[in-house]
Amino acid sequence: MKLTADLINNSPTYINAVKDRELDLSNNNIPLIENLGVTRDLNDSINLCDNSIRILGNFPALNRLHALYLANNRIVTIEKDLDQFVSHLQTLVLTNNDIADLIDLEPIAKLEELEMLSLINNPVMRKPNARLWCIWRFSNTLRVLDFEKVGQKERIEAKALFEGANGQLSDLAKSILAMESSAPASNVFVPGEGLDQVTGQSHEQEQEKTEEEIQKEQNIAELKARIREEMANVEAMEEFI
Repeated sequence: MKLTADLINNSPTYINAVKDRELDLSNNNIPLIENLGVTRDLNDSINLCDNSIRILGNFPALNRLHALYLANNRIVTIEKDLDQFVSHLQTLVLTNNDIADLIDLEPIAKLEELEMLSLINNPVMRKPNARLWCIWRFSNTLRVLDFEKVGQKERIEAKALFEGANGQLSDLAKSILAMESSAPASNVFVPGEGLDQVTGQSHEQEQEKTEEEIQKEQNIAELKARIREEMANVEAMEEFI
């Protein structure tokens, strides 16, 4: 089901247990985040759990929003400029999604006010040192990761693993970040991309169609001429007989 303006306007909004105004868009089989501008940035949190969303992005500017719940979706990609549209996000729940690599989490590192993050049951969290990477890479405001408190001991361990003595990146950190430059380009639609090629094909098809029609007309004309000729021959033979 598409996330239409009607669906948004007809979905329940209520004050949740932590006194936030929450918009409930869960359990709608939504494939794509869109049209959230109609909310007029009136919500503290949005519940998009139990849908079919694959890309975390396409938000309008939602300055009031500080909690997003997206458990049980199919998210594999996070929009690079996510922080520009949900800049005050403090809670992000991505439990049971399909994020695969540590480099795919880089947009989260730009969320400067993030306090609580859940990546439970994402393939990425089976990577070696995934938890320590998140603690080191994400905002120092991160207090809870996968519903476990981030302790000072873990912060020290993470820093030792991914930074050198002079604060430079360790070889391990460099190898993870290098994946971004070697990753294949995503299949993102760009308006107008390939239009010339498509237009050219259309012109060729139109020309081919026109030539085909001309050929058909010529064939019909020739056939009619042959019929007239044959009829004339028949009439001549009848007169002769």
